[in-house]
Amino acid sequence: MVSQMSWLPASAFLLASTALASETITGTIYCDNYFEFWFNGVKIATDPLDFTPHNAVAVSFTYDGVSDKTYAILCQDYASDTGYEYINSNSGAQLGDGALIAEFSDGTITSSDWKSYVVTYGPTDASVTAGCSDSNLAVCEVEDYGTPTDWYTSAFDDSGWDAATVYTADEAGWGRTPTWSSSEGCCAPTSPYTKSDLGCCSCNSDGTDSGYTSVTVTADECLDPYVELGSSSAEFLWGSNLKQDNQMLFRYTASASPSPSPAPSPSPSPSPSPSPSTTSSSNPCFQHMSVLVCHFLGLYVLL
Repeated sequence: MVSQMSWLPASAFLLASTALASETITGTIYCDNYFEFWFNGVKIATDPLDFTPHNAVAVSFTYDGVSDKTYAILCQDYASDTGYEYINSNSGAQLGDGALIAEFSDGTITSSDWKSYVVTYGPTDASVTAGCSDSNLAVCEVEDYGTPTDWYTSAFDDSGWDAATVYTADEAGWGRTPTWSSSEGCCAPTSPYTKSDLGCCSCNSDGTDSGYTSVTVTADECLDPYVELGSSSAEFLWGSNLKQDNQMLFRYTASASPSPSPAPSPSPSPSPSPSPSTTSSSNPCFQHMSVLVCHFLGLYVLL
């Protein structure tokens, strides 16, 4: 007769340990002006506002407790096809500056350990040499280096990417503070062309000076980044050029904690002497595992 635990397949132990190890990770992300966030290849959140106000967004997702953790964030500083913003404002066009800062409940924070890749850059140095300026936008150009395929997945090789450049809060700035209206569900935005309020509740510019497209924004997506992250150890990140690097990709991978050594395979053993009725205290499941795992394995057997 085989040992008491031999009736349990090895896959059941793996499933049980994974179920027990999984956890919910929460966090806060702020990108000037817009971001998309993936964790282990799964898109978790998209900033609903693509310009201002400069809102931080709360995120929450499940980690299996076993895999390496890959954080991937696309961050976009608003720029027209000239590289400038506010191109139709009374105060004149200007170059914006991007910034990313984030922290998560597992201890992950933005730092120089993150990798970065520039997707778009502008105005290009060549166009600046040709006369591109805030008063001569006609010759300004933006270069697009392309987005690497599957860059947000755990399997992607980012060894060729640069280390992200760290900036101080004074250099990056906290931007235009968002104001949440709970009665209306509003996070009132402004135009990236004129600087003026768009005159809508929650919306994004439609590409014209005053036109807009309505979007849904929740209170957790209209957070003040300074309140949420101002005392954090997280650092502001961007490319090496704070003003001309327009769209950026960022990645960070944390190795999973070492897994415990697997239990030895069961081996045949002599049949034990008959004993009186079995109670929960003599049940091998209770002798070797927590009650929660027992319930899990019970479901496994039933299935």
